[in-house]
Amino acid sequence: MSNTKRKFSYFSYALCAWLFSCFAIPVSALAATPAGTLITNTAIVNYAIGGTPQSPMSSLAAVVLVDEIIQPVLTCQSLPSVAVNSPSINDVLTFLLSNGGNGSESFSIARSNGPLPLPAGNYTPINSVAYDPLNTPTGAIFLETNNVAGFQPGADLAYVPGMNDPVIAAGKGLVVYVLSDTSNVPANAQGDVLLIVTSRTTGAAGAAVATRLLGVGDNLGNGAGNAIVVTPRAEAAATCSYVATGLGFVMNKSVLSVADPLGGALLMPGAVMTYQITVNLNGVGIASGLVVSDPIPANLTYVPGSISVGGAAMTDAIDADVAQFATNTVSVSLGNVAAPASVVITFRATIN
Repeated sequence: MSNTKRKFSYFSYALCAWLFSCFAIPVSALAATPAGTLITNTAIVNYAIGGTPQSPMSSLAAVVLVDEIIQPVLTCQSLPSVAVNSPSINDVLTFLLSNGGNGSESFSIARSNGPLPLPAGNYTPINSVAYDPLNTPTGAIFLETNNVAGFQPGADLAYVPGMNDPVIAAGKGLVVYVLSDTSNVPANAQGDVLLIVTSRTTGAAGAAVATRLLGVGDNLGNGAGNAIVVTPRAEAAATCSYVATGLGFVMNKSVLSVADPLGGALLMPGAVMTYQITVNLNGVGIASGLVVSDPIPANLTYVPGSISVGGAAMTDAIDADVAQFATNTVSVSLGNVAAPASVVITFRATIN
């Protein structure tokens, strides 16, 4: 064999898949050799014949092209939970999306509110109506943009799938915000939001662990790189939660009854309407200085002495009771009210 003629072979070897599937070594424990790195290795033989040293002989060069690992990692940063009032709007949950792989990777993001099966006592949050009135799976999700901790309206970028799917370098992370509204729910009710991120590498979504995707991995310009799926379906998921521990407030107004001049219930001039206002407080806390005000419209005339609170008649004057009628407005000053509580207010007005 001539030691002056050296031959080199070039091949792509699925190094990452082999280590993962054969030796079950956690990917996080491996050195993060960048995807597309060429690893070249040559063996050298030194020997002598009859005591005379011979020229060293080199083997064929074994060249390995390191495959890309696809390994998204998602964690909830809002722990143990975010306390919210009931109802409330634009409450923020914070997630951290990290690229645990060894190559740059693009990810899609989706949310599932109150994922099934819904445990007893839990509620389903709603996408923040201010940012996603249609309550879509990809709505009211924001990407940290200005490197200022916490969600910054107008600064952090709204996520639009297919338009600004985040691209994250190997070993780096991105903060993701989810905004939700909470309806009227019982105190201590929990609302979960499941966030799911998926690799956008061709063929990765839904793939089984150790699936090798040919020609789609990061390659650093060194030819056709491959990718290895390390997490099931090339996904990562995490759940953050809201807990309704604050003070919830709901107020409703309705026409309780109508008495017209003809003895019926027609809404005609001269008819007297009885309005009912119901104020409900739930959750935990105290509403301080609670005042209910109801201005009388120009086409109505207040019926003097018709205010009642909790079934008890009130006067119109500013006196010892909690109600008054002044400047054409019915007002009830309830003071400090501890939840849970319910107050019913009625008064009458005539259609001009």
